[in-house]
Amino acid sequence: MLEVSNLECVRGERRLFAGVGFRLDAGEMLYLQGANGSGKTSLLRMLCSLSPAQEGEIRWRGESIGKLGEDYRRELCYLGHHNAIKEDLTPLENLLASARLADEALDEGAALDALEQVGLAGREDLPCRYLSQGQKRRVALARLVNERRALWVLDEPYVALDSSAIERVAGLIGAHLQRGGLAVLTTHQAVAVAAGRSRRWLPPGVGKMLKLVRAIISRDLRLAMRRSADIVSALFFFIIVVSLFPLGVGPEPELLRKLAPGVLWVAALLATMLSLPRLFADDHRDGTLEQLALAPQPLGLIVLGKVLAHWLVSGLPLALLAPVLGLQFDLSTDALWVLTCSLLIGTPALSGIGAIGAALTLGVRGGGVLLSLLVLPLYIPVLIFGAGAVDATVTGLGAQAHLSLLGALTLAGVFFAPWPTAAALRIALE
Repeated sequence: MLEVSNLECVRGERRLFAGVGFRLDAGEMLYLQGANGSGKTSLLRMLCSLSPAQEGEIRWRGESIGKLGEDYRRELCYLGHHNAIKEDLTPLENLLASARLADEALDEGAALDALEQVGLAGREDLPCRYLSQGQKRRVALARLVNERRALWVLDEPYVALDSSAIERVAGLIGAHLQRGGLAVLTTHQAVAVAAGRSRRWLPPGVGKMLKLVRAIISRDLRLAMRRSADIVSALFFFIIVVSLFPLGVGPEPELLRKLAPGVLWVAALLATMLSLPRLFADDHRDGTLEQLALAPQPLGLIVLGKVLAHWLVSGLPLALLAPVLGLQFDLSTDALWVLTCSLLIGTPALSGIGAIGAALTLGVRGGGVLLSLLVLPLYIPVLIFGAGAVDATVTGLGAQAHLSLLGALTLAGVFFAPWPTAAALRIALE
């Protein structure tokens, strides 16, 4: 079912391996052994299509994995070096979120049973930041209890585990092989894989793409609520920047009304940028981004969900707060209404465009400064039409044209930006 032929891997100036080939059929497992730095993890990432091979071919059921694309990822389960868990969430929340992102039906009872099987009974509702390294690894491995995809690729699954946990994981792998599954894993420990009992699989439901977007939004919103200080910091930054201008330029109403559109929009733009560096960085650091890239749905849909979640926690609060701050500039009721509408319409475009910059600078040293240099010029059209709509209202002209163009920019930013962002993320993962 899995065939590898003449595979070669080069990193920098060094060839890690060449001429690697093997074949695995149903119920077979391959141990990868070798010294540190010999290319074991690189080979696993190639099997998952996370990294390209310089030479050779990987075939699944007789077809190249490059051609199969999403069909191959639907049958692949990957557990990497990182646990791909969020430390602000509990083990139960992490397990349920992982199942939703993988488009697997998993109810709370089955999740609790999985955590019990890996020895986490009684710790289901404790935030993962308070768990030991071995317990965090158990949270990641709990996904295997209800996992029924055919090919398991496991990178050091036994690391940080005690002897009892190793036996449990070996039993899960043995049960997977008895069901006709395949496994490829690296380990420095000699572990006998025991047979395990089979478990019932809950098949995925309908509306897969929308479910994935909702799952991403739900997970990111929950994480944002656990780190509410980030949201409050952005709001206070917005309030302080806007409030400094009336204090600096004086109380002249006419001057304040002229400055108001640009000041409020520039402040909102800068406040939105504060959270952009973390848009993908946390997922990249803890290994979640690799799991998202291997989801059966397009990575662009996952990016769309993250963009919408970013707007909900950064753009929407600013838009709702702006009318209150606009009173400092002696804006009329009509102008305040247009200001709110322009921010509601335009700030999603800031999140979409910002996602491209966040993906391009992912993992780059000094990426925060580079991110600003990349996205600020792209924000200029949104700034012009957003501030222009308010200014047109203040001067007695209609704001409809500006708002229409702003809406067009938002549609382009939200629904087209995820695809180049996804391409940039795949390059960062390589």
